[in-house]
Amino acid sequence: MHYFLNFNDFYSLKAMDLRKLQHAVLLAQTCHFARAAALAHITQSALSRSISALEDELGMRLFERGNTGVAPTAAGRTLIQRAQPLLRGARDLSHDMALFRRAELGTLAVGAGPFPAATLMPSALAALQESHPGLSLRVEINHAGALAALLQQEAIELFVADTRAEALPPGLAVEPVSVLHGGLFCRHSHPLAQRRLLQLADLETQRLASVQLPLAVEAGLIRMLRRSRDDAFAVVCDNVYLLKEVARRSDVVLVCTREALAAELASGEFVALEPQRWQPLLVSVGAVTLQGRSRSPAAQLFIATLQSVAT
Repeated sequence: MHYFLNFNDFYSLKAMDLRKLQHAVLLAQTCHFARAAALAHITQSALSRSISALEDELGMRLFERGNTGVAPTAAGRTLIQRAQPLLRGARDLSHDMALFRRAELGTLAVGAGPFPAATLMPSALAALQESHPGLSLRVEINHAGALAALLQQEAIELFVADTRAEALPPGLAVEPVSVLHGGLFCRHSHPLAQRRLLQLADLETQRLASVQLPLAVEAGLIRMLRRSRDDAFAVVCDNVYLLKEVARRSDVVLVCTREALAAELASGEFVALEPQRWQPLLVSVGAVTLQGRSRSPAAQLFIATLQSVAT
């Protein structure tokens, strides 16, 4: 069986605002207008007007007033019984919204490009878990084109990735986060690592392992190396950790950022290849949101944290 509210019922429910219900509950608990008014932080006359207004709106008496005190009627007891969970729910909602406003509660869905995922994201996520343990993050790692599609579908609220113009469709807003420094790298035992004067021609037969690059960047790289796309890339994968493992175990040349290889370069496990006339690759990392959309408090906190760990 289905029950429907008519307009008059709906109007009556709207009229029973939470403030009046709170006053009724306090009066039922104290059975005394003065004490209930003190708990509500209003005057006794204001409380009396609030209870009378609620009775008028409902068209029935909720409290019996007598010389010995105040007592709820049968209708009043039913109202109080039903009002108490509503008021608890309202307090919980208010509390949760305050936590959400401070980014201490909720779930934030974000995306990350391969290089930010390997450099900025671990520190940012760890910092957020320390400062806001009630905030849950869902992270999608992919290339900028795929993340832009997810953003436009509103599957994520923002993403952080390479934000050069050719990598992104229109209708997106970008806030700069960091600049990463791309280059060519190999394991320390690679034959090219032993050469003192490296030429670009020395790389013409080398196979590359790389994330999916923006088309303009990829075209510039293979043009610089005098290669074709099919011949140049041995492995294309958006998981930087997997690419590093491939480079550890083979003689592929890794297209990566210095920041993503900081530990391996410091230990000497990997070396940077710097042939003459090599043009460094700069990766402009930014936080991308839909243009004209307000950011949630959690999104604002996430971007600020990224910018903080990038400095």
